[in-house]
Formats: sequence, structure tokens, C-alpha cells
Amino acid sequence: MKRITVAIPVLASLAAFILILLALLAGQNPGYMEDYDILKLNTSALGKNLLSNALADDDEPTPTQSGGPDSICSDLPSFLGKACGSATSAVAGVQSDIIDKIDDINNDIADRLADRLGIHEFYSLHVLTICNGEFEPNATASEWKNVTSCRKGLNGYGYNVSESLDMELKAGPFKITLADLGFTQSLQEQLDDVAKYTKALAILFIVTATLVGLSFLTSLLAIFLIPGRRESAARKVNLLTSALAVILLLVSSILVTVAVSMAVDKINEAGDDIGLSATRGSKYLVITWVATGLFLVLVFGFWLVQTWRWRKGGAKRNFPRGGKAWYGGEKRVRDSEETAGTGPRGSHGGGSRWSRRR
Repeated sequence: MKRITVAIPVLASLAAFILILLALLAGQNPGYMEDYDILKLNTSALGKNLLSNALADDDEPTPTQSGGPDSICSDLPSFLGKACGSATSAVAGVQSDIIDKIDDINNDIADRLADRLGIHEFYSLHVLTICNGEFEPNATASEWKNVTSCRKGLNGYGYNVSESLDMELKAGPFKITLADLGFTQSLQEQLDDVAKYTKALAILFIVTATLVGLSFLTSLLAIFLIPGRRESAARKVNLLTSALAVILLLVSSILVTVAVSMAVDKINEAGDDIGLSATRGSKYLVITWVATGLFLVLVFGFWLVQTWRWRKGGAKRNFPRGGKAWYGGEKRVRDSEETAGTGPRGSHGGGSRWSRRR
């Protein structure tokens, strides 16, 4: 094994370690790599069902509205009928303008629901932290996110967004609960599952980062080892550490891709009526899969090929043509042929000369 080729897994494992480290450090401080979240919950419209229910009675048509202008003016004489129709059309136009203005007001209120309820407009889950804040300039035109605070996810109630929301609602001006907003048991379970997935992913990534860093160190040490038995041991150690690291990387990537995607779909389905939505972090997925692919091909693949070539080359050396072992085998065969039937080593010289004379 040429030492220069060992630079391939060294550089690749270093790059994978840096990517995993970035994924772990995302969200450590407000605004730091905020876009690299696992999942984001949009709570800016949470409670819109309360507004819809309050205005539901106002949208019901009155008995005079249900029949329309034709039913009211049809029995009047022609002149009075035309006048009645013009008047009802004018009233209908004014009513339409009023409804449009009410809709604009409702949209403005919906944009400020989170502020009125005393909660944040979004909650973003990272590997080790959970952050919250408000959309700027507003929830409907969220050009950027103003992160106000971040907390450790593995401490206290950690990634449990529902518990955090419930605490903020109870401390808010209306002193309400999630149940008052229409949270169902199914939605509550989905948010609890997200907290479990994120905690499991955090533990997996910490262990994976440790193994990837260890693989980098063992690959680096392999450059300075003298060829021989130590080189063989270095291959085995690097193959073992890279195999464990790539398994955990694959498990972590699949977990964050499949499990979180399923959770996002279920949250959006169950939370649509009450104004709760979720989105999956795309940038986090990119760096996760890049680190996995890089490590799988250039680190684990390298040591797997090197081990296979070493075993294949060793088999050829140990069993050359004729099936004789290489470990000093040819030398032992020559010695045995020369000393066959010649007695002790001290007297074999004359015997061999006598044999050549004859």
C-alpha cells in the first residue's frame, strides 16, 4: 500500500467530519445556520379556527338575502320593479365591498394571531437545539426569520414543542391551552414523536461524529506506519471504524429523511384546521447525505478495496504455481535436497563432493 494513497481516506474523513460538525453546531446561537434545521413548525396562524368560528354567524345569509333581488321585486309593477332592482343591486355592491374589507382585516388579524396569543411564530428543531422567533417583515411575506432564543434540546423538556406552546399560551393574555385551540390527540402524538425522533437523531449524530473523527485519526496514523504487520493491523482497524461510522451515517440519514418526512405530512394534515404547519429542512438533508456519500465511497470503500487487494495478493504469494508455500518454502526444499542422505552437517561436505565425483 502506497502511503500517498492513504491521503484519500484522510481528506475524505476530514471533510465528512467537518460536515457532521456543522450539522451538530447549527442553531447553537440565535441566527447561526438557522436554515440548517431538521424541521420547522409554523405557528403564526395558530388559532385561526377561533377567528373563523367567531365570524361564522356573520357570514350566514339573512332571509331577505336568500331569495335575492328577483324574489323581492318580481311581484311589483314594472316601474317599481326596476327601481327595486336597482336599489337591491346597489346594496349588494356595497355589501361586497364590506366583505372584501372584512377579509383584509381578517388576514391582518391572522397574521398577528401568534402575537396576540403570546406565542412565537415559528419553532425550528436542530440536532442539538430548538430555536424560536418571528417572521420578518410578517408571517405572510416571510423574507427572513428573526430568531429570538435557542435552548438545548437534550435538556429539560427539550424538543417537545407542544409543551413549550402550552406553557406560553397559559402565560399569555388569554390563559388558554392547546385543547382550546383545537389540538387533537393525534396531533399531540405526532409532535411527541417528532421530539423522540430528534432526540434519537442527536444521540446517533454524536456517536457518528466520534467514529468519523476516530476514522480520520486512524487513517492519518496509517501514513506513518512501517509496512509489515503494523500495516495489516492498520487496515483492519480502519476497515472496522469506517464500517461502524458508515452504518450510523446511513441510519441517521434515512431516519431524518423518512421519519421526519412522514411526521411533516401528518402534522400538516392534522394541523391544517387550526393553523399549524410544518416543513422539512432541505439544507440539512443535503449536508447529511453529502457526508454519508463521501465517507461511504472514499473512506469505507478505500479500506475495503485495500483489504481485499491485500488478501488477494497474500493468497498468490502463499500459493504460487505448483502449490508450494512461499514462506521460505523454496529455500527449505533446496536445503532438504542437498542434505538428503548426507548425514550430520559436519560430514555432509565430503559426501556431496563424492557424489559430484561419481
